[in-house]
Parts: sequence; structure tokens; C-alpha cells
Amino acid sequence: MSGPGSARPRPWTGLDSVTVLAPDSPGRDFPAFLDATLAAGGVPFAPERREVIHALSAAFLADPLLRRDAASVAAAYWMRRARVERLASDFERRVQAEPAVVRVPVGRVFHLAPANVDTLFIYSWALAFLCGNANVVRLSQERTPVVEAMLDAIRVVAREHAVLRAGDRFVTYEHDAAATEAISAWCSHRVIWGGSETVAALRPLALNPHASERVFGNKFSYSVFAAARYLAAGADERARVASGFFNDLFWFDQMACSSPHVLFWVGSEAEMEPAIVAFEADLQAEVDRRGFVPQAASAVQRRAFAFELAADSDVRVGLGHPGFVGIRVREAGGLNRESCGGGLLRHYRLDRLENLAGFAEEGDQTVTHFGFGADELRGFALLAGSRGVDRVVPVGEALAFDVVWDGYDLLDDFTRRVRVRSA
Repeated sequence: MSGPGSARPRPWTGLDSVTVLAPDSPGRDFPAFLDATLAAGGVPFAPERREVIHALSAAFLADPLLRRDAASVAAAYWMRRARVERLASDFERRVQAEPAVVRVPVGRVFHLAPANVDTLFIYSWALAFLCGNANVVRLSQERTPVVEAMLDAIRVVAREHAVLRAGDRFVTYEHDAAATEAISAWCSHRVIWGGSETVAALRPLALNPHASERVFGNKFSYSVFAAARYLAAGADERARVASGFFNDLFWFDQMACSSPHVLFWVGSEAEMEPAIVAFEADLQAEVDRRGFVPQAASAVQRRAFAFELAADSDVRVGLGHPGFVGIRVREAGGLNRESCGGGLLRHYRLDRLENLAGFAEEGDQTVTHFGFGADELRGFALLAGSRGVDRVVPVGEALAFDVVWDGYDLLDDFTRRVRVRSA
């Protein structure tokens, strides 16, 4: 029975260009889905929602294509049962820490996913889904085979789980302001993942006046190594570092916001050169071990970028490694925040870790590190974080998704606090 304030169907317009990709939804068109979920309400981390994520993790790992894709395997492991149960426990601790607050879903979340990091939409959706929300996820019309395989897995899992069928749609449409505004009028939280141009184009579009929003624009990331510590490391440890750095650099062709573009070496001038030589040899050995062959377009692009950089600043371009280009930068002018991608890495020396904080600025995201202690890193984070750095994580974890992203807690974004006072 309807009561005062009940959600009523709305005359949704501008949705003709929207195509539903998943789940299968025979007999229900997209506007009807928007109507049906206006009053939807879930329970954060309900058992049936956790089971969906567990099932999807298993489906990813069972798919031959996804099982060969390292980023997809990482997403599957992030959604595995043990990880989801830890998230649920963390959420319960938050609830218990605020006895005068009841946590409820934010309601309806509209995710606009990036095209350059094709697995990111899964993390954003999974967290919002676990928090009890209805979701619309807009994907690019140019989808990779990996994304298509993920959508296939979602369709299969949805056939067995009503909560996924009823409250979630993965859609695509051309760059259509009318469609985006219609879904934005439906949602109670909008999250935009994309470059700064995408954010600038989408942010002005009208949003439900009761809705909140989070945007993730372009970011710049880098790495910092203690030169002496790297030179003193054994072969096994250096191989592990090279393996982690390979993942940080190449999973998304160095175009993820958290992939490093500069490697800062803390140490003396006498330590820097042998450290770079050793590191680049270790990284090339990892490239060879994995049989990685860069795309021809990436190889051409990084060489052109390197030569343009050499024309404008004091650098030495190294072309001795087929898997990547390493550039010794001698002056700070060669440390602009232009991103080439495809495996181009700039090296620069610092006397002390705290000097790196002076380089940090708004728009910087991840600093991966090797060879520093916890107290040193916390001291650096205190200085650099106030200037813009969001994350300081070990080498190999640049692309590891976390509920705190770009300095914002997504569990807080995807839930609301209802304050309750008894008499």
C-alpha cells in the first residue's frame, strides 16, 4: 500500500539511447527498472549480497579469458569470501563505534566508469552493492574482451540471485547528456571515474537535488626507492620488487592514475647510477620472464615523448631495454606531470625522503616505495598528504583497490548515517 511520501513512477525521458548489457531482464525495460528501485532499500552487507560477490569471484576465476588476465584475477581475489568477510567485519566495527547512529544505504548509485582501466567498474559497483544500494553502471561503448567476459559472468550469477537481478543494471550509451541527466535524476549518489575532461563534461549535468557526488579525475603517481637499500638487497628480493613494479607499470599500459611515471632515488650521486642500472636490468628480466611485448604504438609514443623531453630539458634517454624506456633526469624541469604511458620511466635523485614532499601537489595520488621504515613513511605522508598525495603503499600495490580511494572513504560515500536519540 502506498503511503505519504511513497516513491511514485516518474516520466523518465532521454533514455532511448540506453542499452542494458546485464543482467538479463526480459519483460522489463530500463525506465521500469528506475521506477521499481526508487523506493528500494537493502541492508548493508546482508548475507545474500555477500553471496553474490562470492559467486562472482568464483565465476571470474572459472572463466578462461579472465583467468589469464592479471587484473581480472586481482579483482576476483579482491571479491573472494575471506576478503568480503573482512570488509563486513570492518563495517560492523564502524557500526559498533557509533551506537547513536544507524547506517543505511545511500540508496541508488550511478557509476560512470572509465574506459582506460577496464576492471575498475567492478570494484566501485561491488562496494556500493555490498552497502545495500541499487546501482546503474554506465560502461563505454568500446568494451574490451575482458569487460565482455565480466558481463557474461554477471549475467550467469544474476540468474541464480534475485537481489542482483532486481537492483542492478550495467548499461551503455553514447555520450548523451539527456540520458546521463535522466539517470542522475534517479540516483542518490553519483560517482564519476574518468579523466579531468570527462569530469568537466559530466559534473555540470543536473543531479537529483538530494544526491551526493564523488568525482575521480586525472591523477599523477610516482615511486621512491632508497638507493643504498636496493643495492644491498639480495637477488630474490630484487626480483620480487621487479615483479611488483611490473604490475604497477604495465597492467593498464601505465595509464592507470596510480601507475608510477617517475622513480625518485634517495641517496648519493655515487649510489644512484649503479642502483638505476641494477633496477633496470631486474625490470627487463621480469619483462622477459613474462614474455611481455609492448604494443608497437606504445613503443613509438614513448620514444617520441622521450625525445621531446630531451629537447626541452637536461636528460639522458636510455634505449637499451626493449620493454621500457628509462630517462635520467638531471634537472627538475624534466619532471613535468605529462603522462606518456607504455613503459616510460623517469629517474631523479633526492638527498632525503622528505625532499619529495616538496614535489607533491594537488592532483598527485599514489607514491609506491621501497627501502624505508614505517616512521619515515608516516613522516613523509604527513608532509606530502597536506599538499595532495592520497596513498603511500609498497611497490606492487599501486593498483590494489581499497575502500579509501583518493583520500575518500567509499563505505562512507555509499551509506548514510541516521542519527537516533532515545528519550
